[in-house]
Amino acid sequence: MAVRKRLGVSFSALVLASMFAPDAFAANITQSPVSRDPGAVDLGLAPDTDVKTIALSLNVPDLAGLQAFVASTVDRTSPNFRKFLTPDQFAAQFGQSDAAIAEVTSYLNSYGITVTNVHRNHLIINARATNAQLAAAFGSPIHKFSFQGATYQRPATAAALPAALQGVVGGVLGLSTQAVFQSRATLVPNVGPAAGEAATSRLVIPTPSAAATTTPGSFTVADFAQKYNVTPLYQKGLTGAGTTLGILTFADFNPSDAFAYWSAVGLSVDPNRLTKVLVDGGSGDGEGGDETAIDVEQAGGLAPGANILLYEAPNTDAGALDLYSQAINENRSDTISVSWGSAEIANDPNSLQAYTVLFLQAAAQGTPISAASGDAGAYDINRANVGYSYPTCTTLLDVDFPASSPMILAAGGTTIPAVIPRRYGAVTVPTERAWGWDYLRQYYVTHYGQQFYYTNVFPNGGGGGVSVDFAQPSYQAGLPGFKSSAAGQSLLCSSNGTVRDLADLPVGFAGRNLPDVAMNADPFTGYLLYYGGSWTQGYGGTSFVAPQLNGVFSLLTQALGKRVGWPHPQLYTLFKTKGYGAGSPFRPITAGSNLFYTSQANFNPATGLGSLDVYNLAQALAAPVGPN
Repeated sequence: MAVRKRLGVSFSALVLASMFAPDAFAANITQSPVSRDPGAVDLGLAPDTDVKTIALSLNVPDLAGLQAFVASTVDRTSPNFRKFLTPDQFAAQFGQSDAAIAEVTSYLNSYGITVTNVHRNHLIINARATNAQLAAAFGSPIHKFSFQGATYQRPATAAALPAALQGVVGGVLGLSTQAVFQSRATLVPNVGPAAGEAATSRLVIPTPSAAATTTPGSFTVADFAQKYNVTPLYQKGLTGAGTTLGILTFADFNPSDAFAYWSAVGLSVDPNRLTKVLVDGGSGDGEGGDETAIDVEQAGGLAPGANILLYEAPNTDAGALDLYSQAINENRSDTISVSWGSAEIANDPNSLQAYTVLFLQAAAQGTPISAASGDAGAYDINRANVGYSYPTCTTLLDVDFPASSPMILAAGGTTIPAVIPRRYGAVTVPTERAWGWDYLRQYYVTHYGQQFYYTNVFPNGGGGGVSVDFAQPSYQAGLPGFKSSAAGQSLLCSSNGTVRDLADLPVGFAGRNLPDVAMNADPFTGYLLYYGGSWTQGYGGTSFVAPQLNGVFSLLTQALGKRVGWPHPQLYTLFKTKGYGAGSPFRPITAGSNLFYTSQANFNPATGLGSLDVYNLAQALAAPVGPN
């Protein structure tokens, strides 16, 4: 396997293979503290007595068998087609043995570490330990660090697993308390010296007589339903009734905001439809609460008859893994979405492996998962709030995780036709295009200068590109428009006159391409949000598309009378069969770019397969299955 440096750490290139890819999980992964914080200040040894909850992810004993089973559940020629496992059946077939779990428990106990939970799938173990115990068990002292105003703890050097456990344990999460994921919500940029140039505004709207506003920047779920042909499903009586939406988040919000939104757009919903599930005590703060409001309002608005489970956890390695694990192991959600992500290359390979096992489990249980593909266009690592922003750092083509996983439906973004008023004249978007604010570049450069554009507006757009951690999945094989990783991708960052090379990515790696589908996400042609008791217009981001897909899959679940299952082979097979012809579930996006990759009338890493015709998708998925 090719070797490259990722954020200051050298290791073998991870090929966390998708179904049918030539390689399975890389066998030589070593635990490493992938740096999310170049330039962080080491404040020295953290208190030995501080207590942490950690999560040990265990390897799947029969990974090939699990992959084959998941594939069979979405294969119309298989007797397993849409026949899914319960969590207990999954544990019995694919979890670790009691003896292996006892071996791990014994090792932890030998250092005074207390095992607090063995997850239902028998593939994750939680434990509580002091920093001193963790340092002894995993070979690295725990230090305090300060970065971008935040203080947290993490190992000072690479943690290591004992040789005796390396066949059973894939990785250890939770040694760091640093926030892992960021919200993918985006607002119209509030930049420019003139008041009103691009300022967002609070407004009060009356209860509309019709739920759709038809006003770009102030759209509702009804506008989405009209544009993407969801309305015929409502006319058939489909509302998501009898299904449950799962939403994963790292921030709390007030449910009254969601109910106010649904009421304002004319939806009658069950007042008891929303249940909060606090994982590891919940998030502990409200930062990012607007993201949670977006997810609940959009998913629940498109499927007004569905129940909603809102899973909320601390934004740490262990908290995030426990969040996904609890939602999947409870198995109460028929479809799941998440709108929080992080740059793929900033994730420890062991955590990617741990999540991928959970995503396979969700697929085995029939639950599709949708995730935002990011809002920094093709440059996910350069998003302004994560410490690698341009021009302090060079641009780097990178994608967002978890959307980059071949098991996750990656939700991309478009800009729909609009005339966008600006102080010095309107900017016109004549046709639906990939969302990338390169279409604003001429305006901002002309009136404010190039440096202003790159400092205040760039990069923004629908996430997409080529994974360097996940191999090309078979469902993307042979697609015109598929790309391999580009040449010359190094992340160079300058600090105090010193330039550091933080990442060098492989050239020509045939990695999973994303997004899979794309729909309106540009804040300029975006949506209303009701949050904190008031309305805001000009909200957008792929944070909207992921929960919208969640609501759509709820409607499809009701239409089928059973869960949809792993969506990718089903969608890509339909695309290879129907293309953009009559009755196709897909609509081509043929203009624009996401700041690097261009959209065209075939699969591409800017808009994927294109946007959806939801009614046609429902018809195609419900097509009769021949005798098995």
